[in-house]
Amino acid sequence: MEDGQNSLVSTVHGRCLTAYTVNSRQDIATGVSLSRDLSQCDQFYGRTLTSSPLALLQQLHSPISRLIISTQSCSYQFDNRGTHITTATCTEKHRYLPYSYGESEISSVVTQHLNFQSVKRISSRTFDADPQKAKPLHFEEPEDKTPVQTKDAVLSILQELVALASTAQGQKRTSLFHQLVSSMRVLRNETLSQTVVEMVQMSNWLTFQALFQCGTAECTSAIMQVIWTSEGVSLEVDALVYTLGLQPNPDAAHVRDMLSMAQYKQSKAIMYALANTVKRFYKGEVTPEITEVSKFMEKMLSDCSEETQDTDRDFPPDPKEEAFLILRAIGVMGRAMQDVSPSLISSVLRCMRKTDISLSNQKAAIQAFRLMEITDEIRSSLLEVYQDTQSPAEKRLAAYLVLMKNPDHTLIREITNRLTDEKDEQLKSFVVSHLYNIHNSDDEKP
Repeated sequence: MEDGQNSLVSTVHGRCLTAYTVNSRQDIATGVSLSRDLSQCDQFYGRTLTSSPLALLQQLHSPISRLIISTQSCSYQFDNRGTHITTATCTEKHRYLPYSYGESEISSVVTQHLNFQSVKRISSRTFDADPQKAKPLHFEEPEDKTPVQTKDAVLSILQELVALASTAQGQKRTSLFHQLVSSMRVLRNETLSQTVVEMVQMSNWLTFQALFQCGTAECTSAIMQVIWTSEGVSLEVDALVYTLGLQPNPDAAHVRDMLSMAQYKQSKAIMYALANTVKRFYKGEVTPEITEVSKFMEKMLSDCSEETQDTDRDFPPDPKEEAFLILRAIGVMGRAMQDVSPSLISSVLRCMRKTDISLSNQKAAIQAFRLMEITDEIRSSLLEVYQDTQSPAEKRLAAYLVLMKNPDHTLIREITNRLTDEKDEQLKSFVVSHLYNIHNSDDEKP
């Protein structure tokens, strides 16, 4: 260890950049001080709290934790043989930024002292550690599911809650409901899915209230399960599914639930809920869930025909509106669909070129590329649509705007060279004005 050395150290707070200073030295360094900024440690804010999926404010632990600055400084004294620490003193200081101004601040300081007292005689043999089983020191997310999975506790509490309605002991309702939600949060999918079937039979209204407050991924799946098994699908259910689609940081199970719901009913709210879930879930890695969504979208889109493909569904939508909705959903998911399914992108390109479908669907196919990477194939197809003088001006302008999302000199030269021969004065005026504004803007130019 060298004086003044900085290195990443694995601690209970995560991997932290730590500065060392040697204060005293004999045969070896016997006095060492270190300091680290805990606020900058990796995974320092790993713990999340379960909250209702319908809460207006979600995932507050991360932004709120940024309002605290934490530092740690420690001093260690070693024996001259370097076999153990004789004394250790660590001080942590936590400053609360909203209430700290200059020299005036609100903070807390925690100091810990450790002194070496004695050691028992132990074996000095060294055992080889398996690097595959090594774990970091930082705190991990706790396993919050009970080892013994049973539905008895949940059903017993719910039964008692239902019975309270006919008694004068309403003051017990709050504590019982808290016990009910807590009991549901420790259940895994396979147990909770069986439990909610019996819960709904006891009280449909109390079951939904508990599921809304639960907030775990398993409870969200259970909400979907109750919706599927309910008779009829209302606008309220559409609104609920759409709200669940806005949840931050969805997991694979949530994507599967949303896909199952979309396969059950292709309403506007549910399709956008699926698209928003996939958009938030996709982090650049193609997963089986994303692949299943792309296959579903490709099957629904087909060749963009406005003839009904599947008349056996419980909710057959208008074919024209269905194609438009699928194209809009693909546009929301953007890069996720592009990375997983080149064949789906080819289908969207075919829709874009078709002239025997509604203009709104042609434009929706063009706009589906807004959040995708404009490859050479897509660029060529968009340019072809833009230069087609037989196409409506609205379609040509839509293609132009997507093309100009990330233009280069070659593309701009191609567009400007053809402007003199452009017959549509309205389109020509728009493009000239747009290019002029780009030329005079302060943004980085291609």
